[in-house]
Amino acid sequence: MREHIQGAVQFVSNNRLKFDRPAQPIDALPDPGQTFGYVNKAVPQPSPKEVLAKLDTPEIKERCADLLSRYPVGQGALLEVLWLVQGVFGWVPTEGIRWAANVCGCAPAHALGVATFYTMYNHAPKGKFLLQFCRNISCTIKGAPSLIAYVEKALNIKTGETTPDGLFTILQVECLGSCGNGPMMLVNDDFATDVEGDQLVMKPGTTLTIDSIDRILKWCYAHEDNMPKHDVLGGIVKGHSGHPGAPGAKAKPQVADYAPPSPVLNVKAEADDAGATLTWKGAPEFTKLVVEKKNGSKWDAVGEPGVKDKSFLDASGKVGDVYRMIATSGERTAKPSKEATATQKPAPVEEAK
Repeated sequence: MREHIQGAVQFVSNNRLKFDRPAQPIDALPDPGQTFGYVNKAVPQPSPKEVLAKLDTPEIKERCADLLSRYPVGQGALLEVLWLVQGVFGWVPTEGIRWAANVCGCAPAHALGVATFYTMYNHAPKGKFLLQFCRNISCTIKGAPSLIAYVEKALNIKTGETTPDGLFTILQVECLGSCGNGPMMLVNDDFATDVEGDQLVMKPGTTLTIDSIDRILKWCYAHEDNMPKHDVLGGIVKGHSGHPGAPGAKAKPQVADYAPPSPVLNVKAEADDAGATLTWKGAPEFTKLVVEKKNGSKWDAVGEPGVKDKSFLDASGKVGDVYRMIATSGERTAKPSKEATATQKPAPVEEAK
């Protein structure tokens, strides 16, 4: 009986249990990454001191100030400030992301989410020349796989790898937005299907070939020590004087109705003994609807149906009355709808007995 009671007491909350054996250590399971290996090796990160030495310069500060002046909120410049970091290092180190977040006044976690969402940011050092080959359907159909294989063999590396001399990195990416030139590639930030006059070019209708790839690689070797310098996205816009509301800004904010909502569509009116019934089609962003009826040379408001209503009855309406509807979305007012003249409503069809 006593053993039975002791067994039951063990299930009582907060009961002090007595164990007959000493506590056993809990062994952590082996790290799967250490057991099976990592897909991507850890990237050595520069120290904060090294990052700040390259970013806290008068030139970078001037460019950041210009970028921040374009947006009412500093966070709006985050994409461009991260791109500026990549322009300095060739990739975006962790401390560079933290620095960009501080410049733009946002949380480092938010900046990290942005930097890892967009594939244009590199999170590991790349070669001086980043060769990005489109592998999407248009380029694939037109022979991109064989050209990529040719470049991999010529440089003796695979996709995602960098040559031992740190000069080339090959990447396969999705659509680069130039299907008419497929197969094509990007060399750093420049579209390229050939070389002309010591410049990378991509003329309308031209595509990559083995011969043009050889010319592009030769161009890269020739420009190893004098790579063109790429500016931050959009460059510095001189004379814009900042966003509307910034000190000394010349820009003016858009008026409330700069982009009016769509008008009410398919307005129809049918009259019978009960009056004139209007039907229409409206957009979900409408916040107000007004029905107007023509009275000589002016328009009189005759009602305000709900924005979710499908019909409206003007009890005084009759055949020949002319109607229109005006929609509002917040502070923006749409153009009046097309005029609709009330016609005689067809009599209901009687069912045969």
